[in-house]
Amino acid sequence: MEMIFFIAMFLLVAYVTYRNAVMIARYRHNKEYIECYKELLAEADTAYDRICSYINNENEEEFKNKGRILKLYVQMDRPEDVSETLNSLDLSKIFTRNGKYSRQQVTTNTDVFVWLYMDMAKARRMSKFDVLDSLKEKFDGLSMMANRVEYQLFYAIYNALCEKEDAGVEMLSSMLDGNFAKYEYEKNLIGLFKRFASATLAYSGEPMEDYYKEDLHSFAATQIGKTYMRDLEILEKYPPRKEQEEETKQEEEPKGVSQEETKEGENDR
Repeated sequence: MEMIFFIAMFLLVAYVTYRNAVMIARYRHNKEYIECYKELLAEADTAYDRICSYINNENEEEFKNKGRILKLYVQMDRPEDVSETLNSLDLSKIFTRNGKYSRQQVTTNTDVFVWLYMDMAKARRMSKFDVLDSLKEKFDGLSMMANRVEYQLFYAIYNALCEKEDAGVEMLSSMLDGNFAKYEYEKNLIGLFKRFASATLAYSGEPMEDYYKEDLHSFAATQIGKTYMRDLEILEKYPPRKEQEEETKQEEEPKGVSQEETKEGENDR
C-alpha cells in the first residue's frame, strides 16, 4: 500500500514539475511576442524589425507562425512582396499539438484570430485580394475548428469584406443577436468578437441597433478597435469619445496569453 502511495506521489510531482516547465517555457516564448504585438499596435517604427528578429530567433514553429501573422500586417505597407511570408505561414502549427488538434492550443492562442481579422481588413483596404484569398486558403485547413465562434467569424468577415455572398452578413448579424450557443467560445472574449462583428457590419452598411452603433465608439477607443476600424475606413464615422480614450490608455496584453502563464514566468524571474 505504501509503495502504491509512493508511486502516486512521485507521478504527481513529476506531472506538476513538467507542467510548470511547460508554462515557464511558454511565458518566455510569449514575452517577446507580446512586445512585438504592443509595438505594432503603437505603430512604432521599430515594430517590423523587431517582429522579423523575433521570427528569426524563435525555434518553436507555433511562435514563428504567430510572428508571421504580425509581420504580414506591417509588411503590407512595405514595398517588398508578401508572398514569402504567406507561403511560410502554417496555421496548423499554432492550433495543433503533436500533429493533433488541441482545444488548449486554441484557447491559449486566441490573439491569433484577432490579427487574422485585422490582416484581412487591411488587405481589403489596400485592395490586396490575393492576400485575402491566401489567408482563406490557409484557414480552410482548420475545418476541425468549425464548431468554434472564432472559426465562423473568420469566414463571416472574409465573405463580408469580399462581398461574395450574404452568408457573411447573416452570420455577423446572427452573432449580434446572440445566436451562437451551438458554437464553442471563450465567455470572456465573446464581447470582443461581437465588436468585430458589429464593426464589419458597419463597413458593409448593414442596419444595426443603436446600442451597437454606440458601442463602436467604445471599440474605437481601444488600440485594437481603432486599428481595425481605420482599416475598414469607418473610424471617422464612429470616432472614440474623448472620455473613453482616457479610460483605455493602457491596452491589455494579448488575450491568448493566460494569466497562469504570466504568473509562472514572473515566478521564474
